[in-house]
Amino acid sequence: MKDRHLVTKRLKEHIADKKKLPILIFPEGTCINNTSVMMFKKGSFEIGGTIHPVAIKYNPQFGDAFWNSSKYNMVSYLLRMMTSWAIVCDVWYMPPMTREEEEDAVQFANRVKSAIARQGGLTELPWDGGLKRAKVKDTFKEEQQKNYSKMIAGNGALNSFKSD
Repeated sequence: MKDRHLVTKRLKEHIADKKKLPILIFPEGTCINNTSVMMFKKGSFEIGGTIHPVAIKYNPQFGDAFWNSSKYNMVSYLLRMMTSWAIVCDVWYMPPMTREEEEDAVQFANRVKSAIARQGGLTELPWDGGLKRAKVKDTFKEEQQKNYSKMIAGNGALNSFKSD
C-alpha cells in the first residue's frame, strides 16, 4: 500500500510537469496470450491527465512473444525471443482520451480497455491477471453459470430437452 501511494504521488508529479515526456504503462499488470484484454488496474486512471491508448497485437507467424511464466522460466523465454526470426506486431496509436465528469476511475479504465480491444480485435475480459495463478472464487463461477443458464433458456434451447 505504501508503494502504491508513492507511485501515485510520482505519477501526479510527472504529469504536472509539462516538460516531461509521457509514461508508457501497461494497466493490465501482467501478460496475456494475445487474444484478450484483461481488466485494467485503476491506479493510472485515478491520477488525472490524458491517456494516449495504444493497442498492440503480436503476429505469431515468426515467433510467439507471449511468455507463459508458469511453463517457461525467464532464461528459456529470453532465449526463445532472441533466436526467433522476428517479433512482428501491429501497433495502433489511438486518439487521446480523458476522464469524463460522471466517470469514476474504473469506468474510465473500462472505456479505454474497450476502445483498445475493439481496435486490436481482441476479446474483453472482466477479470484480472490474478486468475492465471489463483483459484477462481465459487461466487464468480456461480455468477457465470447463472448467466449461461439465462442465455440458454432465453434461446429456447432448454425446451428441446423436455420430455413429453
